[in-house]
Amino acid sequence: MTDLVSLSKASQILGVTTRTLVEWDNTGKIKAVRTPGNHRRIPMEEIERLKGEDADGQRVVSLVYCRCSTDKQKENLERQVGRVLEHCLKNEWKAELFKDIGSGLNEERREFKRLLKRIPGSDVKRVVVEYKDRLTRFGFETFTAYCKGFGVEVVVLEESEVKEFEQEMAEDLVSLVTSYSARMYGRRGGRRKKAVVPDV
Repeated sequence: MTDLVSLSKASQILGVTTRTLVEWDNTGKIKAVRTPGNHRRIPMEEIERLKGEDADGQRVVSLVYCRCSTDKQKENLERQVGRVLEHCLKNEWKAELFKDIGSGLNEERREFKRLLKRIPGSDVKRVVVEYKDRLTRFGFETFTAYCKGFGVEVVVLEESEVKEFEQEMAEDLVSLVTSYSARMYGRRGGRRKKAVVPDV
C-alpha cells in the first residue's frame, strides 16, 4: 500500500504552505486521497514527483531557487516557493528546491552555495527563479555565464520587481553600509588603543 503523509508533513518536505497543497489538490495539480474522516493525505509518490524523484531514483532537471531577506518574510518565501513550483508543474519540469533566508548581497548563503555545486550535474537543464535578485543582488550576468558553461539555462519568471522587493533591496544596502562602517571604525579604534602608552 502507498505511504500517505499529512498536509503539514508534506508542506515541510516540499517547502510550500498547506494552503498551496490544498489549492493544487483542488485544481488537479496533485492527487491527494481522503481518509474515512475526510482528511487529505498526500501519497509519497506525489511528493517524490514534485521533488523531482522517479521511482527508479532518477534525479531532477530543474533547480528552483527562492530567497527572502529576513525571518519576518517567511510567509512571503513560502508563497514564492509555491508560485515557482507551480510554474514547474505546469511545464512538467522535475524540480529540486533550494531556499535561503538572507541578504542577496551575502554570498555565503548555505543553499545558494549548494546550488552552485549542483549546477555542473549532467542531469541539470535549468535554474528557475521568480526574480533575478532572488539569486543575487549583483553579478546576475556572471551567474548566467557560469550556468551557460555547463549547458544550463536560467529561467526568470518575472522581469519587474514589486515594491516589496525594492524595499527589501534598500534594507540590504543599509545593512551593507552598516557592516562596512562597523569594520572601518573597529579598525580605527584598534589603532588608537595600540597608540596608547601606559604610565609607568
